[in-house]
Amino acid sequence: MQRLKHGLEQAGLDPKYFAWPPPSDPNRPPYRGLRPLEAEDAGIFFGRDGPIVEALDRLRGLRETTPPRLLMILGASGAGKSSFLRAGLFPRLKRDDRNFLPLPIIRPERAAISGETGLLAALEDAFAAAKILIPRADLRAVVQAGAIKLKPLLQALAEQATPKSLDADAKPKPPALILLIDQAEELFLAEAQDEAQPLLALLRDLLIEDAPAVIIAVCTIRSDNYERLQLAPELEGVRQDMLSLPPMPKGSYAEVIKGPARRLHGTTRALKIEDGLVEALLADIEAGDAKDALPLLAFTLERLYGEYHAGGTLKLAHYDALGRVKGSIEAAVERALQAAAADPAIPRDRVARLALLPRTHSLARRH
Repeated sequence: MQRLKHGLEQAGLDPKYFAWPPPSDPNRPPYRGLRPLEAEDAGIFFGRDGPIVEALDRLRGLRETTPPRLLMILGASGAGKSSFLRAGLFPRLKRDDRNFLPLPIIRPERAAISGETGLLAALEDAFAAAKILIPRADLRAVVQAGAIKLKPLLQALAEQATPKSLDADAKPKPPALILLIDQAEELFLAEAQDEAQPLLALLRDLLIEDAPAVIIAVCTIRSDNYERLQLAPELEGVRQDMLSLPPMPKGSYAEVIKGPARRLHGTTRALKIEDGLVEALLADIEAGDAKDALPLLAFTLERLYGEYHAGGTLKLAHYDALGRVKGSIEAAVERALQAAAADPAIPRDRVARLALLPRTHSLARRH
């Protein structure tokens, strides 16, 4: 662990080497609840140092191997795959710009190509950042024409990002383009197939050979959905490397609690956390189901921060006043029920409403 810590510091991968809070959002809360952390939250992404190093090593290895190159990040629901990709891996790939050029992250939802977080939006943002002006209509036509038209554009993107060499006789190697897809299980939604299948086919054609650009795809997917991607006919013949993202080790949860607060030291929002609160949170979280521990902790910390951060200290007494983890979940259920009151499509009966919240209700009963 000491060697890992030293290596992270030497490589500038530790969260402390990423500015936080972001200048564009100086009042950004340090605890994000059930929302995934984003690239601007790299400075408060704690507890996954080992998997980050492993993923970067895998990608460096893939860069030197023959195509196709596809890395699958597998984890159960609630393991924090999206935060790992967005706040852990993506900003560190951007920092290693001699080797990698990550494109903005694609989230398929129901329109994997044309949606707000689809392929076209990612390409448009990537070309705009490189100051290569291409109208969206032209990008759409290129995507529809397939990999044979898209690859030369991606090559131009990689060449634009190629760092200058100090040796006049040496030709620098362009960075590998990284296509990132978050929550790839959405590619198998029945209502998403019109764009999901063409995206998978395009992905295969982009990965199958290097010329004229080295491309690596990275996807996060729930473990219980991986077989569908593994057997997808559009990806037949594409070798898939796998990186398992298990539930966070229990010893890492203390950093998830204390690390973000440390980033506020020396600011007008300086925040202390009582040791007794940390111990109580860890005890309650570890008493539950391991696969639910991280979202439960994130959810509870967000509520504690929202209610009590103005006092400058989060205390055990505050946690008790909120009813601990169980109280936080029950409060969320009540808010959901109240918000549903205005929707005539939702049953008026409380028992029937609770039946619409099976996961939240089961968590409340467990804790």
